[in-house]
Amino acid sequence: MDYDKTDISRLNDSEMEAALAETPVLILPIGAVESHGDHLPAGTDNILATRLAEALARVIGGETPVLRLPVLPFGQVWSLAEAPCSFGISNETVSNTIVEIALSAAQKGIRSIVVVNAHLGNAIAIRDAQRRLRDEGITLANFFYPGSGSVIEEVREKKEAHPSYMHACEIETSYVLHLAPEVVDMDKAIENYPEFPEDFSTVAYRWTDFSKSPVLGDARAATAEKGEKILNAVLANMAKQIAVLYARQFNSNS
Repeated sequence: MDYDKTDISRLNDSEMEAALAETPVLILPIGAVESHGDHLPAGTDNILATRLAEALARVIGGETPVLRLPVLPFGQVWSLAEAPCSFGISNETVSNTIVEIALSAAQKGIRSIVVVNAHLGNAIAIRDAQRRLRDEGITLANFFYPGSGSVIEEVREKKEAHPSYMHACEIETSYVLHLAPEVVDMDKAIENYPEFPEDFSTVAYRWTDFSKSPVLGDARAATAEKGEKILNAVLANMAKQIAVLYARQFNSNS
């Protein structure tokens, strides 16, 4: 049977032993269960993380040894915790789970791990895990759409709702249209530009405090073509960084 030999869930013991002999970089997709409006499902971040990790393995194409774990499906969703589709866990739980997975991998000789993160709310937990694992001699890289910035500005047609946040908007919806068009209902896409509180950058607010919708921006402007252009750049960037991480394992001076 022909199947993706980077997918750990499909490997038997002998195949796994052969893969581990190459000292692969481990890819861990991580998402969340979180409201994304009516045009996208609650599992949007999990779908994006999974499809990105699968696409990344295809782009790498065996040039760098990698293995992929199943998606870690729950994340920290405090900002939208009161929205109907949000089911979250704490930063501590996210961080501890990543650390424990990494320590388990280290027992098998894997010391370079890449988190393919599709949920910005996980950032603090991932940074904590990175620091804890660094002290254990394990490298954890956090990939949150690296290399996307300049391409986003090139393809964007509608203004952003906030300089630091995008959610279920023109850009994220374009990602889903490219990677998983079957889950998108563009007939329900909306425009939403909430008025952020003046002290939003200094005081903690739930988004439901000031917005009736989790959409931040204009989802109606999304297209699969925009998503493809941005994510092609992201995937090339991630593949390049993974090659560097793999090579660094054998450099005694790193």
